[in-house]
Amino acid sequence: MEEDPLAYHNSVLKEEMLARRLRQAGDLRRVSQTREQLINEFASRPSPFPPVARQVPRPGPEDFYRPCYLPLAQLKKIFLKDLKFETHHRGSFLLLHVFCQPFRKAAVMAAVEDETGDVDRVALYHTKEALRAFEVVPEGTVITVKEPFYHLEEDGRYVLRVDHPSDMVVLDQHHKLCPEQWQNREEIQLTALEWKREGNKAFVREEYPEAHRCYTSGLAHLDPDAGEGMRDLMRDLYHHRSSTNLQLHRYDATILDAFLSTSNGRDDTSKAKDSEAWFRRGRANYQLGHYADALKAFERMLMLAPSVSKGHEEFKKTKTRLLEQQQGAYNFAEIINEVTKNGFFADRASFVSKTEVRQTQDRGRGLFASQDIRMGDLILCEKAFMAAHPDDRTPNSRSQVWLDNVQKVIDNPSQSKDLLGLYAGQPNTSPTSAPMIDGTPVVDTFKVSRLLDLNGFSFAVGRESQAYGTSARMTVTTPKSTGLWIRIANANHACLSNAVRSFIGDLIILRAAKDIKNGEEITISYQNPAPLLEDRQKVLSSSWGFRCNCLLCTSEASLGVKMQTLADHVETSLAFMGDRNLHDVLATNSELVAMAEIVAEDLEGVYADNLMHRLPCLGMADIWQWLSQTYCQGSNRTQLKRCATKILESYGYWITVQNSNISIDCTHGIPAIGVVDALMYLSYVAEGEQQIELSQEFKTWARRIYEIVNGSMMGFELKY
Repeated sequence: MEEDPLAYHNSVLKEEMLARRLRQAGDLRRVSQTREQLINEFASRPSPFPPVARQVPRPGPEDFYRPCYLPLAQLKKIFLKDLKFETHHRGSFLLLHVFCQPFRKAAVMAAVEDETGDVDRVALYHTKEALRAFEVVPEGTVITVKEPFYHLEEDGRYVLRVDHPSDMVVLDQHHKLCPEQWQNREEIQLTALEWKREGNKAFVREEYPEAHRCYTSGLAHLDPDAGEGMRDLMRDLYHHRSSTNLQLHRYDATILDAFLSTSNGRDDTSKAKDSEAWFRRGRANYQLGHYADALKAFERMLMLAPSVSKGHEEFKKTKTRLLEQQQGAYNFAEIINEVTKNGFFADRASFVSKTEVRQTQDRGRGLFASQDIRMGDLILCEKAFMAAHPDDRTPNSRSQVWLDNVQKVIDNPSQSKDLLGLYAGQPNTSPTSAPMIDGTPVVDTFKVSRLLDLNGFSFAVGRESQAYGTSARMTVTTPKSTGLWIRIANANHACLSNAVRSFIGDLIILRAAKDIKNGEEITISYQNPAPLLEDRQKVLSSSWGFRCNCLLCTSEASLGVKMQTLADHVETSLAFMGDRNLHDVLATNSELVAMAEIVAEDLEGVYADNLMHRLPCLGMADIWQWLSQTYCQGSNRTQLKRCATKILESYGYWITVQNSNISIDCTHGIPAIGVVDALMYLSYVAEGEQQIELSQEFKTWARRIYEIVNGSMMGFELKY
């Protein structure tokens, strides 16, 4: 691999930066820029249109700090002059005024002043990417920064760094903390009706944050106990704000505002407005996955406006989602066609009713079967809480999912319990739902980052219609999408798992690898099982912080001095499988076949104990696979039958054939592509021997394992 010529230089700069931070930590802030300098700096920046691609690196543990969980009323006001370098000013807050047009780079940068006229810069990280900088903190905004952190950035300048969005609170013009000199005189004099008109103008311009601010300001002018005329205006403002919230993906707020906008009037105008309110409640509940509530909302809408076509369309679509949610009735071929057309997102419901989450004896929470599940059956099909796919604009899908998770919970606090209740590597020391403080849900962005590391999955998209196109397998060069699925995140690891995952778009599919009894724990393998024990343990230890002590790992750990022999033979096997040119010379070079047979025989000796206990011998699979391909190419059915059977044993499947009946011991079996290949080889052999029923039986087993590995039957006929 070619070395980065700047790598050493960058590492030195990083060390110097760290040393400077440590040296200056706790020192009192020194003024380094004037108001005029900041005005010139911000004026020279390009206009913040449109929103830019994400460039925010995910934080490391050394960057973690908790958000503020105190309301402003319990914090002490300080000024910019009171700040100390590299210090979290716990128990304090800053009151600031944005005096320039902000801009966005890795963070939204804003020039701010305090009441004394002192100035500095604030960096707002992890704000909603869809918003332009001026929509996050418009010029003239009054903000508070809770428990401010004065930090040396990579450009060598100090800045007020805000990593948790809830640590920055935008104040209304009428807030008691807002100084008179920062108030907008024109806005203070606006009436509720005028605020509504301003909001409507902003909505037409698709400036939804501004529209929301205007409608909220209008509502602040109204007394809920006022006369009927004012109540009509209040309902109208809620009506428009619910529409704005729907555009902003704030579904919790959409439902509440739609409820508050309903008049239950009998005149046509009231019915029309109420039908729209019920429609928005339906759409918001649909987006939250609350399909039963959505269906009720669309029913109410259609009672008020039976001729509106969009209501019938949403009602029909929601009934389909309920069927998926309750029965797991999916058309996977249709879903694959959908996700390949619309950017790999599937509009489908989650089916999880066969499972439940509860405590295990020794591994924290786990996923358990709530009914008997047969081998090959669908255990669950879950829609991602959040998923992202790499592209030219956002190549790091894991960072993208991290930021999206933060914003989803901020926008919809009702979803926070699902996310924040997941395992984060240690006992929960922060709330497992987002508390509302000063009107804002408090979300620990660093905890979400850790949650994603421990609970997220990498997967591949864009090959759904190919053979094994929805399987979980990936190569090192596969572009990795990232997703977080709440229910399946509770599943614990086992190398000899009883369930296998696969992916279609942002859906994760889990099928039973063997029969699972009601109450039995459902386990998955967190990685593609590697042939060598140490390789498996290294991945588990580095990524999830534990070493596996399952039956397979314990057995292989007892190999002792044989481990090096195993590693050498596995390397030889991989060389055979990796060199496709070898097959071209087989007809004239039987020595290669003999060499492969010797390697296979030696591996059986190393794995003698595993074979005796019918445990998988993953290090043997490749060489038997290569020999099977070789004998198949040479039409040597006798040897092909032997080698294909050995492949099955390598993956822990032990086969018994009586007449045309097949019995397979799947107790320790690991479903894999090689297993399907082996079964199809045996089907081919039986067909050549005129055992048609036996051939079909092998093919039936092959289809069963294929569906477990791939999640659906899509692509089977293309390959076999």
